[in-house]
Amino acid sequence: CPPPLLIMDHAEETTSSPSTSTASCFIEIDGPQSEEEEALPEWIECYVIVNIDPKNCGSLARDLNAVLPLRIPTTSRASTDTPLPPPSVADEPGNDGIFPKTDHLKRIRRRPATTDEINSRSRSETIQEQSTNNNDNAAVTQDGEKSSTNGNENNGLKPTTKDSTDEHPSKRSKTNKKSKQQNSSPHSLDILVGSVAAVDRSIEAAGQKSTLSLSYILEKYNISPQSPNFTRCSLPGRPAHTRDELNQWNKSIWHTLFFEKKTEKYKDEQLALTQEEVKMMKKGMNEALKDACSGQQQSKEWTSTINNNEEETGVIPPIAGVVVMNPLNGSVVSRASKERQIQGMPENNSADGTKSNTQNGKSQSTKNPTWSSFPDEANPLCTPTFLAIQGVSRRERHIALGCGMESDEFRTGQYLCTGYDVYLTKEPNVYEAMALVHSRVRRVVFGVRDKDMGGLGGAANAANRQNTGIHSLPGTNHHYRVFRLDMESDEVCGEMAALVESLRGLQ
Repeated sequence: CPPPLLIMDHAEETTSSPSTSTASCFIEIDGPQSEEEEALPEWIECYVIVNIDPKNCGSLARDLNAVLPLRIPTTSRASTDTPLPPPSVADEPGNDGIFPKTDHLKRIRRRPATTDEINSRSRSETIQEQSTNNNDNAAVTQDGEKSSTNGNENNGLKPTTKDSTDEHPSKRSKTNKKSKQQNSSPHSLDILVGSVAAVDRSIEAAGQKSTLSLSYILEKYNISPQSPNFTRCSLPGRPAHTRDELNQWNKSIWHTLFFEKKTEKYKDEQLALTQEEVKMMKKGMNEALKDACSGQQQSKEWTSTINNNEEETGVIPPIAGVVVMNPLNGSVVSRASKERQIQGMPENNSADGTKSNTQNGKSQSTKNPTWSSFPDEANPLCTPTFLAIQGVSRRERHIALGCGMESDEFRTGQYLCTGYDVYLTKEPNVYEAMALVHSRVRRVVFGVRDKDMGGLGGAANAANRQNTGIHSLPGTNHHYRVFRLDMESDEVCGEMAALVESLRGLQ
């Protein structure tokens, strides 16, 4: 086994700037992009009701959400009450009978009013004012006739007239509101009905009128699909990729949602490795190599034990090295070799991993400790990855129990491997990768890929020929970032070249 390497960084490297050439030694393994995201079109055809009455906008939006919701969960798209279109009706992408996604679009859009809309409103307000004035004049004439017929009853006194300043408060508030609207820039409200495929299919399927049909809702608000306000337009078929694109769409096309954490710019800027992180990853890989060398030595000792201390001339199978590190201080929390020793030599170690041989209160060192069993062979599921995870549990359990069940250390102690990083000389298999998911690790870094059983992108699925990435499965409740050491490239950065050669020789 090659000797462990001490990896040192250059002094001129800073810890705050993102890593560039140094980070190229580690390649991040992203999860496969879902087919749904790949198939999203740039634009989709939708129906929009323009210049809607503000008084009816809120209630109309609620009714449309009940019939044609914009956000439908993926698992319930086929089971929704809204009838699905036949394969010949569905819009892009693909004629698979599924409506185009509209969950990134907002239902209502507020925009500046056009010149025609402003002129139309002015004409309507003029006609309404004339009608109101005519009604007021007719009411005043009737009041005058009543006052003249009742003149003798007033004993010659002048009829009382209403003071213009004595106005009802509700009328004054309406007048003030009207003046504020005149001073502000006029705007219009548009409402999104849905995609063309969903709207057409919903109208065609409405054989009988019911309160949950689109035809009933349009008739309720006196809206006809043949009216000029019921328009067809092209809207974005996907979420915005950048904030500039979002601002452009919101200003000139339609209000959309923005998922910044899913954009490539966010991944490049926010998730870029710093020099401090790269330095920590180098240290972790070096510690994993040390653990692999210790595992090889332990395997030789066990082989010698079962052969009655005879020299073993056979080839020792490679044993992966696994360490768990705390990224906050760079300390090694658990090693697979240490946990293997604790379980394989229970007579020489206590439950917390310390030496247990004592005599008269004094500890006695054992020169030649013997293995009672070798965990890797005694239990097929006891792999180096599981040994490192068990070492974390053993350590935290001992600390918590030593302080008492009611102590703050026990109540607020470490939960599994939350926030820890795991370094391996070889890629974990599918079973081990899922165990790391349940352990809530923060990051996994490995060296050699396992093209037969690798669970982090090394092995390809025979069904769809895609690499399996357990760390990014959409159905799991925890994800972690995965990096592998670039061992295939001929131009490996000089500091890591020796480590790469050691890993190649080890595995």
